[in-house]
Amino acid sequence: MKKLLLVLALVATVFSATAQAEPLAGRMWENINFTAVLSPDWAFTIMPGHRWEFSRNGAPNATSDTYFQELFIGPTLTMKLSDSLKFKLPVWYYYMGFPNRFNGTYRFSHNLEILPIFEYKLDANLMLSSRSIFHNTFFTSMKGSGWSTLLREMILINYTVSPTCTIFAGDEIFIGLLTDGTNAGVYGPGFSPSGIDENRVIAGFTYKLTPEISITPQYIYSNTWPATAGVGNSAIAGVPSLSAHNFYLTVGYTMKCF
Repeated sequence: MKKLLLVLALVATVFSATAQAEPLAGRMWENINFTAVLSPDWAFTIMPGHRWEFSRNGAPNATSDTYFQELFIGPTLTMKLSDSLKFKLPVWYYYMGFPNRFNGTYRFSHNLEILPIFEYKLDANLMLSSRSIFHNTFFTSMKGSGWSTLLREMILINYTVSPTCTIFAGDEIFIGLLTDGTNAGVYGPGFSPSGIDENRVIAGFTYKLTPEISITPQYIYSNTWPATAGVGNSAIAGVPSLSAHNFYLTVGYTMKCF
């Protein structure tokens, strides 16, 4: 057990050590997760969210300005493979909206998210999970029809402190996999260049206010590397990389129908 924790800590340290301290940005996320558990095998989720940027490259911005809007909606299949191993497969539609506070434009994309998740119980209170997000964009207002696929791979360790509180920490990496010729070199709503694009180090906790309602505050330190072939975040105002402090707050409501 100690070896596993040490390996995870070293991985997070290596990724965070490669991050450049400047320029920095600050962001806040708010999400509402409503999940109806229809049976032990099936659930349905609706999760809208808003994001605010309160600084960029050291320059403060008004927190009242929304800079990102999103909506997840779709089913989740759960399969118990053994007493210790569980597999989940959410397949969600994902809407991304990008209001521009400077010129009033609104870009958006339609996406299909496929999220295979493996959860492995190491003991009664400790769980290791692997979540892969295949983020498939198939339309964006910036380039019309088109597609691209981004892989987000997250390793997370969860520790149950009490029946009402669970703490977690992990690491997530973003890798651009595929893009069609029409959108090659595009970095916009939903599209990502090929190669490693971003890494996030994650820590937070979930607290159950009631058996149905929970809150999940978390801190995420993210670092975006220069994108392939001079596109991506390296093309934003000549910035070679961007580090950001992110603060998430998710309010969850789970309704069991059985």
